[in-house]
Amino acid sequence: MFYQVLALIIWGSSFIAAKYSYEMLDAALMVEARLLIAALMVLPSCYRHFGKIPRREWKPLLWIAFINYVVVLLLQFIGLKYTSAASAITMVGLEPLLVVFVGHFFFNDKARIYHWICGAAAFVGIGMMVLGGAEEGGAVDWFGCLLILLAGIGFAGVMRPSREMIARIGAPAFTSASMAAAAVLCLPFSLVLAESYEVRWSWGGVLSVLYLGVGCSWLAYLLWNKGMNTVPANVSGLLISLEPVIGVIMAVLILGEHLSAVSASGVFIVIASTFVVGWLSNRGKNA
Repeated sequence: MFYQVLALIIWGSSFIAAKYSYEMLDAALMVEARLLIAALMVLPSCYRHFGKIPRREWKPLLWIAFINYVVVLLLQFIGLKYTSAASAITMVGLEPLLVVFVGHFFFNDKARIYHWICGAAAFVGIGMMVLGGAEEGGAVDWFGCLLILLAGIGFAGVMRPSREMIARIGAPAFTSASMAAAAVLCLPFSLVLAESYEVRWSWGGVLSVLYLGVGCSWLAYLLWNKGMNTVPANVSGLLISLEPVIGVIMAVLILGEHLSAVSASGVFIVIASTFVVGWLSNRGKNA
């Protein structure tokens, strides 16, 4: 669980960094640049593991890479163009509930009663953060939020197949191969979806893109996939509720967005739900 929590701390800051990167280049191009940097980081590992991945695994691996990286990231960061960082991060917090529903209805991963209770509590906490408002200095746009919600559905849909593939080929092979493939798969979509090809060079923009590529893409995904070897899929999904908490706090501290008392209460509920489900899951395994 430690690896996934650390990954979520890095991911929680991604929307903050992305807002700074938009000062330099378009969101779709930023996603491609981010994936390209991450691909360069994993090239040595990809070279070591490339020949060890069975041929039958490549087709599902490419599909997972396409959905998990290309579709999810493009939807998230194009959506972020239209809405504030706090509202975008808050929408990501709906993913725990989406993971439970997808696992329950499509993968026969039957949720226990505490999954439903904690998932519902996390959903209430997210709702409180939205209703309480964390959007000072930025507007909430429903189209942007919808795109980010669709990204969450895509992420939830590939979580179980990703976990199963990691169990078969290992986290290093999966992470490096899927990341390298994603950089190639994303290129045509980034070029088509980009509204501008202009690059307005700045140190802030360059550092933000580097942080997104090295930290948020390569390191965070490596930590997340490593953690998926030991953490049940439902728990992994509910752990995601930490991401909006971290992100909203960073939006307040770095971007100066306002966090009301209602929003702070929602943050507490999400954190409590996350740790309760983790504690109950560990208790069930040790029983």
